[in-house]
Amino acid sequence: MSAVTGEVRGLRLTVRDLLEVPRFRLRLVAGAAGLDRPVRWAHSTELLDPSSYLRGNEVVLTVGASLSDPGRCVEFARAVSAGNASAIGYGIGDVTAQVPRALAEECERLGLPLLEVPQEVPFPSFTEWLAERLAATREERHDREEMGRLLGLVRDGLALPEALRDRVERAGLSGETLVAMAVPVRVLPEGVDAGVGGLLGFEDGTAVLVVDGEERAVTLAKTWSGPAGVGSPGRLKHLPRSISEACTALESARRSGGVVRAADLATFQVLLERLDPEWLTPFVDQIARPLADHDVAHSGRLVETLRAFLATGGSVGAASRSLDLHPNTLRHRLSRIEAITGRNPLSFEDRIALAVAMRAVPRS
Repeated sequence: MSAVTGEVRGLRLTVRDLLEVPRFRLRLVAGAAGLDRPVRWAHSTELLDPSSYLRGNEVVLTVGASLSDPGRCVEFARAVSAGNASAIGYGIGDVTAQVPRALAEECERLGLPLLEVPQEVPFPSFTEWLAERLAATREERHDREEMGRLLGLVRDGLALPEALRDRVERAGLSGETLVAMAVPVRVLPEGVDAGVGGLLGFEDGTAVLVVDGEERAVTLAKTWSGPAGVGSPGRLKHLPRSISEACTALESARRSGGVVRAADLATFQVLLERLDPEWLTPFVDQIARPLADHDVAHSGRLVETLRAFLATGGSVGAASRSLDLHPNTLRHRLSRIEAITGRNPLSFEDRIALAVAMRAVPRS
Protein backbone atom coordinates (compact mmCIF):
# COMPACT_ATOMS: atom_id res chain seq x y z
CA MET A 1 0.00 0.00 0.00
CA SER A 2 1.15 3.56 -0.63
CA ALA A 3 -0.23 7.02 -0.14
CA VAL A 4 0.71 10.60 -0.84
CA THR A 5 -1.02 13.35 1.06
CA GLY A 6 -1.67 16.83 -0.22
CA GLU A 7 -3.85 19.86 0.30
CA VAL A 8 -7.00 19.81 -1.80
CA ARG A 9 -7.12 23.58 -1.83
CA GLY A 10 -3.47 23.83 -2.81
CA LEU A 11 -3.64 21.22 -5.54
CA ARG A 12 -7.03 22.25 -6.84
CA LEU A 13 -7.24 18.88 -8.53
CA THR A 14 -10.44 17.01 -9.35
CA VAL A 15 -11.21 13.58 -10.77
CA ARG A 16 -12.04 15.35 -14.03
CA ASP A 17 -8.54 16.87 -14.09
CA LEU A 18 -6.98 13.46 -13.46
CA LEU A 19 -8.77 12.04 -16.50
CA GLU A 20 -7.05 14.64 -18.66
CA VAL A 21 -3.49 13.72 -17.61
CA PRO A 22 -1.97 12.17 -20.79
CA ARG A 23 0.49 9.85 -19.07
CA PHE A 24 -2.27 7.88 -17.28
CA ARG A 25 -4.59 7.31 -20.27
CA LEU A 26 -7.53 6.76 -17.92
CA ARG A 27 -11.03 5.89 -19.12
CA LEU A 28 -14.17 6.74 -17.20
CA VAL A 29 -16.26 3.60 -16.75
CA ALA A 30 -18.95 4.84 -14.35
CA GLY A 31 -19.83 7.53 -11.82
CA ALA A 32 -19.68 10.64 -14.00
CA ALA A 33 -21.75 12.49 -11.39
CA GLY A 34 -18.68 12.63 -9.14
CA LEU A 35 -16.14 14.02 -11.59
CA ASP A 36 -15.80 17.31 -9.72
CA ARG A 37 -14.74 15.63 -6.48
CA PRO A 38 -11.35 16.87 -5.24
CA VAL A 39 -8.36 14.52 -5.31
CA ARG A 40 -5.88 14.75 -2.47
CA TRP A 41 -3.83 11.55 -2.76
CA ALA A 42 -3.63 8.07 -4.28
CA HIS A 43 -3.94 4.87 -2.25
CA SER A 44 -3.39 1.36 -3.59
CA THR A 45 -4.97 -1.61 -1.84
CA GLU A 46 -6.38 -5.10 -2.35
CA LEU A 47 -8.36 -5.07 0.90
CA LEU A 48 -12.07 -5.69 0.52
CA ASP A 49 -12.75 -2.91 3.04
CA PRO A 50 -10.01 -0.26 3.01
CA SER A 51 -12.17 2.43 4.65
CA SER A 52 -10.20 2.45 7.92
CA TYR A 53 -7.08 3.45 5.94
CA LEU A 54 -8.77 6.30 4.05
CA ARG A 55 -8.76 9.94 5.14
CA GLY A 56 -10.91 11.27 2.33
CA ASN A 57 -10.46 12.52 -1.25
CA GLU A 58 -8.25 9.62 -2.36
CA VAL A 59 -8.20 7.75 -5.65
CA VAL A 60 -8.30 4.14 -4.47
CA LEU A 61 -6.26 1.96 -6.83
CA THR A 62 -6.85 -1.79 -7.10
CA VAL A 63 -6.31 -4.66 -9.54
CA GLY A 64 -9.35 -6.46 -8.12
CA ALA A 65 -7.59 -9.35 -6.38
CA SER A 66 -10.29 -9.46 -3.71
CA LEU A 67 -13.21 -8.77 -6.08
CA SER A 68 -13.88 -12.36 -7.07
CA ASP A 69 -17.68 -12.13 -7.33
CA PRO A 70 -20.41 -9.47 -7.75
CA GLY A 71 -21.19 -9.35 -4.04
CA ARG A 72 -17.59 -8.49 -3.21
CA CYS A 73 -17.57 -5.80 -5.90
CA VAL A 74 -20.59 -4.15 -4.31
CA GLU A 75 -19.07 -4.43 -0.83
CA PHE A 76 -15.79 -2.89 -2.00
CA ALA A 77 -17.50 0.07 -3.75
CA ARG A 78 -19.62 0.81 -0.69
CA ALA A 79 -16.59 0.64 1.63
CA VAL A 80 -14.63 3.04 -0.59
CA SER A 81 -17.59 5.41 -0.73
CA ALA A 82 -18.01 5.24 3.05
CA GLY A 83 -14.35 6.23 3.39
CA ASN A 84 -15.11 9.45 1.46
CA ALA A 85 -12.73 8.54 -1.35
CA SER A 86 -13.08 10.49 -4.58
CA ALA A 87 -12.74 7.66 -7.10
CA ILE A 88 -11.69 4.08 -7.77
CA GLY A 89 -8.93 3.31 -10.24
CA TYR A 90 -9.18 -0.27 -11.48
CA GLY A 91 -6.05 -1.70 -13.08
CA ILE A 92 -6.97 -4.11 -15.87
CA GLY A 93 -4.78 -6.92 -17.12
CA ASP A 94 -3.44 -8.40 -13.88
CA VAL A 95 -6.56 -10.15 -12.57
CA THR A 96 -9.26 -9.36 -15.11
CA ALA A 97 -9.14 -8.07 -18.66
CA GLN A 98 -12.05 -5.69 -18.01
CA VAL A 99 -13.54 -3.75 -15.14
CA PRO A 100 -16.10 -6.01 -13.38
CA ARG A 101 -19.63 -5.14 -14.40
CA ALA A 102 -20.97 -5.38 -10.85
CA LEU A 103 -18.37 -2.85 -9.69
CA ALA A 104 -19.30 -0.45 -12.48
CA GLU A 105 -23.01 -0.72 -11.71
CA GLU A 106 -22.54 -0.05 -8.00
CA CYS A 107 -20.20 2.89 -8.63
CA GLU A 108 -22.75 4.38 -11.01
CA ARG A 109 -25.43 4.02 -8.36
CA LEU A 110 -23.19 5.69 -5.76
CA GLY A 111 -22.03 8.46 -8.09
CA LEU A 112 -18.47 7.29 -7.40
CA PRO A 113 -16.16 7.71 -10.43
CA LEU A 114 -14.68 4.42 -11.61
CA LEU A 115 -11.57 4.77 -13.77
CA GLU A 116 -10.01 2.08 -15.93
CA VAL A 117 -6.20 2.09 -15.56
CA PRO A 118 -4.20 0.51 -18.43
CA GLN A 119 -1.96 -2.41 -17.46
CA GLU A 120 1.19 -0.58 -18.51
CA VAL A 121 0.53 2.30 -16.07
CA PRO A 122 2.03 1.36 -12.67
CA PHE A 123 0.19 2.50 -9.56
CA PRO A 124 3.30 4.21 -8.07
CA SER A 125 3.23 6.64 -11.01
CA PHE A 126 0.07 8.19 -9.52
CA THR A 127 1.68 8.84 -6.16
CA GLU A 128 4.88 10.12 -7.81
CA TRP A 129 2.89 12.54 -9.98
CA LEU A 130 0.84 13.79 -7.05
CA ALA A 131 3.99 14.24 -4.95
CA GLU A 132 5.65 16.30 -7.69
CA ARG A 133 2.52 18.37 -8.11
CA LEU A 134 2.24 18.96 -4.37
CA ALA A 135 5.90 20.02 -4.10
CA ALA A 136 5.50 22.48 -6.98
CA THR A 137 2.32 23.87 -5.43
CA ARG A 138 3.97 24.38 -2.05
CA GLU A 139 6.94 26.16 -3.63
CA GLU A 140 4.64 28.38 -5.66
CA ARG A 141 2.54 29.17 -2.60
CA HIS A 142 5.67 30.08 -0.63
CA ASP A 143 6.65 32.55 -3.36
CA ARG A 144 3.15 34.02 -3.35
CA GLU A 145 3.19 34.44 0.44
CA GLU A 146 6.58 36.18 0.28
CA MET A 147 5.24 38.56 -2.36
CA GLY A 148 2.10 39.07 -0.26
CA ARG A 149 4.20 40.11 2.74
CA LEU A 150 6.19 42.55 0.61
CA LEU A 151 3.05 44.09 -0.88
CA GLY A 152 1.65 44.39 2.64
CA LEU A 153 4.78 46.20 3.84
CA VAL A 154 4.55 48.62 0.90
CA ARG A 155 0.86 49.22 1.61
CA ASP A 156 1.56 49.95 5.29
CA GLY A 157 4.49 52.27 4.56
CA LEU A 158 7.04 49.89 6.06
CA ALA A 159 8.78 49.38 2.71
CA LEU A 160 9.29 51.82 -0.15
CA PRO A 161 7.53 51.17 -3.46
CA GLU A 162 11.01 51.20 -5.04
CA ALA A 163 11.53 47.77 -3.47
CA LEU A 164 9.15 46.47 -6.14
CA ARG A 165 10.70 48.19 -9.17
CA ASP A 166 12.83 45.23 -10.31
CA ARG A 167 9.90 42.85 -9.89
CA VAL A 168 7.58 45.19 -11.78
CA GLU A 169 10.03 45.37 -14.68
CA ARG A 170 10.60 41.59 -14.73
CA ALA A 171 6.82 41.10 -14.82
CA GLY A 172 6.67 43.23 -17.97
CA LEU A 173 4.56 45.98 -16.39
CA SER A 174 4.92 49.48 -17.80
CA GLY A 175 4.94 51.19 -14.42
CA GLU A 176 2.80 54.05 -15.72
CA THR A 177 -0.71 52.83 -14.80
CA LEU A 178 -0.10 50.26 -12.09
CA VAL A 179 -3.25 49.21 -10.30
CA ALA A 180 -3.79 46.77 -7.45
CA MET A 181 -6.73 44.42 -7.18
CA ALA A 182 -7.68 42.24 -4.22
CA VAL A 183 -9.72 39.03 -4.34
CA PRO A 184 -10.21 36.06 -2.01
CA VAL A 185 -7.55 33.42 -2.74
CA ARG A 186 -10.30 30.82 -3.15
CA VAL A 187 -11.66 32.44 -6.33
CA LEU A 188 -8.36 32.33 -8.20
CA PRO A 189 -8.25 29.74 -10.98
CA GLU A 190 -5.37 27.28 -11.15
CA GLY A 191 -2.43 28.61 -13.14
CA VAL A 192 -3.56 32.17 -12.59
CA ASP A 193 -0.15 33.53 -13.65
CA ALA A 194 -0.61 32.30 -17.21
CA GLY A 195 -1.45 35.24 -19.43
CA VAL A 196 -2.08 37.64 -16.55
CA GLY A 197 1.27 39.42 -16.37
CA GLY A 198 1.62 41.00 -12.95
CA LEU A 199 2.72 40.64 -9.35
CA LEU A 200 0.68 38.21 -7.28
CA GLY A 201 0.84 37.84 -3.51
CA PHE A 202 -1.18 36.02 -0.84
CA GLU A 203 -1.82 37.36 2.64
CA ASP A 204 -4.38 36.08 5.17
CA GLY A 205 -6.60 34.49 2.54
CA THR A 206 -6.50 37.54 0.26
CA ALA A 207 -4.73 37.64 -3.09
CA VAL A 208 -3.34 41.01 -4.23
CA LEU A 209 -2.50 41.29 -7.91
CA VAL A 210 -0.72 44.28 -9.46
CA VAL A 211 -1.37 44.73 -13.19
CA ASP A 212 -1.32 47.48 -15.82
CA GLY A 213 -4.55 49.45 -16.12
CA GLU A 214 -7.80 49.62 -14.17
CA GLU A 215 -9.90 48.05 -16.93
CA ARG A 216 -7.49 45.11 -17.11
CA ALA A 217 -8.00 44.52 -13.39
CA VAL A 218 -11.79 44.80 -13.64
CA THR A 219 -11.88 42.39 -16.59
CA LEU A 220 -9.84 39.80 -14.67
CA ALA A 221 -12.01 40.20 -11.58
CA LYS A 222 -15.21 39.65 -13.56
CA THR A 223 -13.69 36.61 -15.24
CA TRP A 224 -12.98 35.03 -11.84
CA SER A 225 -16.60 35.54 -10.73
CA GLY A 226 -16.02 36.52 -7.13
CA PRO A 227 -15.96 39.63 -4.95
CA ALA A 228 -13.08 41.92 -5.88
CA GLY A 229 -11.67 45.30 -4.97
CA VAL A 230 -9.78 47.44 -7.49
CA GLY A 231 -7.58 50.38 -6.52
CA SER A 232 -6.85 53.52 -8.52
CA PRO A 233 -4.11 53.48 -11.20
CA GLY A 234 -0.86 55.40 -11.04
CA ARG A 235 2.92 55.21 -11.10
CA LEU A 236 4.97 53.06 -8.78
CA LYS A 237 4.97 55.64 -5.98
CA HIS A 238 1.15 55.54 -6.01
CA LEU A 239 1.05 51.77 -5.45
CA PRO A 240 0.73 51.86 -1.60
CA ARG A 241 -2.49 53.83 -1.95
CA SER A 242 -3.78 51.55 -4.72
CA ILE A 243 -3.16 48.41 -2.63
CA SER A 244 -4.89 49.97 0.40
CA GLU A 245 -7.87 51.01 -1.76
CA ALA A 246 -8.12 47.54 -3.28
CA CYS A 247 -8.18 45.84 0.14
CA THR A 248 -10.78 48.30 1.45
CA ALA A 249 -12.88 47.86 -1.70
CA LEU A 250 -12.74 44.08 -1.27
CA GLU A 251 -14.29 44.44 2.20
CA SER A 252 -17.21 46.26 0.60
CA ALA A 253 -17.40 43.76 -2.28
CA ARG A 254 -17.66 40.84 0.17
CA ARG A 255 -20.92 42.38 1.41
CA SER A 256 -22.36 43.67 -1.85
CA GLY A 257 -20.85 41.18 -4.32
CA GLY A 258 -19.32 42.01 -7.66
CA VAL A 259 -16.43 44.41 -8.25
CA VAL A 260 -15.93 47.56 -6.18
CA ARG A 261 -13.53 50.21 -7.49
CA ALA A 262 -11.66 52.89 -5.57
CA ALA A 263 -14.03 55.51 -6.97
CA ASP A 264 -16.93 53.65 -5.34
CA LEU A 265 -15.46 53.98 -1.84
CA ALA A 266 -16.29 57.67 -1.34
CA THR A 267 -20.02 57.01 -1.10
CA PHE A 268 -22.52 57.24 1.70
CA GLN A 269 -23.49 53.57 1.40
CA VAL A 270 -19.91 52.28 1.62
CA LEU A 271 -19.28 54.51 4.64
CA LEU A 272 -22.25 52.94 6.41
CA GLU A 273 -21.15 49.44 5.47
CA ARG A 274 -17.81 49.99 7.19
CA LEU A 275 -19.40 51.11 10.46
CA ASP A 276 -19.85 48.68 13.31
CA PRO A 277 -23.54 47.63 13.30
CA GLU A 278 -23.73 48.57 16.99
CA TRP A 279 -23.06 52.20 16.06
CA LEU A 280 -26.16 52.15 13.88
CA THR A 281 -28.45 50.70 16.54
CA PRO A 282 -29.41 54.12 18.03
CA PHE A 283 -30.47 55.36 14.59
CA VAL A 284 -32.76 52.36 14.22
CA ASP A 285 -34.12 52.52 17.79
CA GLN A 286 -34.66 56.28 17.91
CA ILE A 287 -35.73 56.99 14.33
CA ALA A 288 -36.55 54.08 12.04
CA ARG A 289 -38.46 51.87 14.47
CA PRO A 290 -40.69 54.63 15.97
CA LEU A 291 -41.68 55.74 12.47
CA ALA A 292 -42.44 52.16 11.40
CA ASP A 293 -44.44 51.56 14.60
CA HIS A 294 -46.44 54.71 13.96
CA ASP A 295 -47.24 53.60 10.41
CA VAL A 296 -48.43 50.22 11.65
CA ALA A 297 -50.57 51.71 14.42
CA HIS A 298 -52.14 54.43 12.27
CA SER A 299 -51.96 52.94 8.77
CA GLY A 300 -49.61 55.77 7.96
CA ARG A 301 -47.00 56.37 5.27
CA LEU A 302 -44.34 58.29 7.16
CA VAL A 303 -41.49 55.90 6.27
CA GLU A 304 -42.45 55.98 2.60
CA THR A 305 -42.68 59.77 2.73
CA LEU A 306 -39.30 60.14 4.39
CA ARG A 307 -37.60 57.84 1.88
CA ALA A 308 -39.09 59.82 -1.03
CA PHE A 309 -38.08 63.12 0.57
CA LEU A 310 -34.50 61.89 1.08
CA ALA A 311 -34.33 60.47 -2.45
CA THR A 312 -35.15 63.90 -3.91
CA GLY A 313 -32.40 65.61 -1.92
CA GLY A 314 -34.78 67.23 0.54
CA SER A 315 -36.96 68.92 -2.07
CA VAL A 316 -40.55 69.40 -0.93
CA GLY A 317 -41.78 70.02 -4.48
CA ALA A 318 -40.05 67.01 -6.06
CA ALA A 319 -41.02 64.68 -3.21
CA SER A 320 -44.66 65.77 -3.27
CA ARG A 321 -44.81 65.14 -7.00
CA SER A 322 -43.25 61.69 -6.69
CA LEU A 323 -45.80 60.79 -3.99
CA ASP A 324 -48.69 62.54 -5.79
CA LEU A 325 -49.31 64.70 -2.72
CA HIS A 326 -50.09 68.37 -2.18
CA PRO A 327 -46.96 70.13 -0.81
CA ASN A 328 -48.87 71.10 2.33
CA THR A 329 -49.74 67.44 2.96
CA LEU A 330 -46.08 66.56 2.61
CA ARG A 331 -45.08 69.34 5.01
CA HIS A 332 -47.61 68.03 7.53
CA ARG A 333 -46.07 64.54 7.32
CA LEU A 334 -42.59 66.00 7.75
CA SER A 335 -43.82 67.75 10.88
CA ARG A 336 -45.14 64.41 12.20
CA ILE A 337 -41.73 62.83 11.49
CA GLU A 338 -40.05 65.61 13.49
CA ALA A 339 -42.52 65.20 16.35
CA ILE A 340 -41.90 61.45 16.55
CA THR A 341 -38.11 61.41 16.07
CA GLY A 342 -37.00 64.82 17.26
CA ARG A 343 -35.22 65.35 13.92
CA ASN A 344 -36.30 68.05 11.49
CA PRO A 345 -36.18 66.73 7.89
CA LEU A 346 -35.68 70.30 6.64
CA SER A 347 -32.45 70.65 8.65
CA PHE A 348 -29.33 69.41 6.84
CA GLU A 349 -27.73 67.75 9.88
CA ASP A 350 -30.98 66.15 11.02
CA ARG A 351 -31.62 64.96 7.46
CA ILE A 352 -28.28 63.12 7.55
CA ALA A 353 -29.35 61.33 10.74
CA LEU A 354 -32.67 60.41 9.14
CA ALA A 355 -30.87 59.11 6.02
CA VAL A 356 -28.53 56.98 8.15
CA ALA A 357 -31.55 55.49 9.94
CA MET A 358 -33.27 54.58 6.67
CA ARG A 359 -30.09 53.01 5.29
CA ALA A 360 -29.39 51.18 8.55
CA VAL A 361 -32.70 49.32 8.65
CA PRO A 362 -31.67 46.50 6.20
CA ARG A 363 -28.55 45.80 8.32
CA SER A 364 -30.33 45.77 11.67
